[in-house]
Amino acid sequence: MIKEGNIVSAEKTLEILELFDFESRTLSVPEIAAKLQQPQSSVYRHMRVLKEKGYIIEYSPGLYSLGYIFLKLAKIVKMDINLPAVSQDAMRELTRTTGETSILLVPSNLQAVCLASVPSGHPIKVSSEQGTIVPLYGGASSKALLAYMGDHVVEEIFRSGMVKKHTEQTILNLDEMLGHLQEIRDQGYAVSNSEIDYGVTAFGMPIFDCDDKLVASLSIAGPKERLENKETVEIVNALKNAVEKIQNQI
Repeated sequence: MIKEGNIVSAEKTLEILELFDFESRTLSVPEIAAKLQQPQSSVYRHMRVLKEKGYIIEYSPGLYSLGYIFLKLAKIVKMDINLPAVSQDAMRELTRTTGETSILLVPSNLQAVCLASVPSGHPIKVSSEQGTIVPLYGGASSKALLAYMGDHVVEEIFRSGMVKKHTEQTILNLDEMLGHLQEIRDQGYAVSNSEIDYGVTAFGMPIFDCDDKLVASLSIAGPKERLENKETVEIVNALKNAVEKIQNQI
């Protein structure tokens, strides 16, 4: 049976670990004691246990930081992350906020694959079925990926002969595409109008993991006439909020 005193002690130890963040990467015992309103003697006891177990290290005399064991734990968590599952709440909220279908896309070789989508309830002719393979060179969802995959990937796609005309808006020129992708990187999001599917407008943003590695893109798509009546700033902000929620979990 676990004693109540042990539970309280464990809670205090966890509270110490939770004090470390990006702004407070190193802390002293007096700082920790002040923040938690605990005696320094009590903090020292908890710190000794954390140090013995490798959860903290003495960064410099009197200053402590998180230990390298957290790198191992983070790797375990990353291996078990199910991207569609952790994205669902953010995607549902995005669809509710914008009233449009939200789409989660991941790169796969020189193409992209739809991992998940949350339909808006309005009929829309867009390639958003789970498992659907779509080109990387067209549509905001795909271009939000391609813009961060490197010019060599863009050049390989164009050299391979994969690029074909879907509509009058499909970009078929390599130099034009490279310039367009730079614009996407500059503004942080992609926009498309009828590039792959006629009459469909979309907005897309990249998703990066904690190592700043590109893992996916999140987008919303809907009929051009409906999205033309919505504020771009509001759509982009809603998309940005959803992306940040997903990134905070990966």
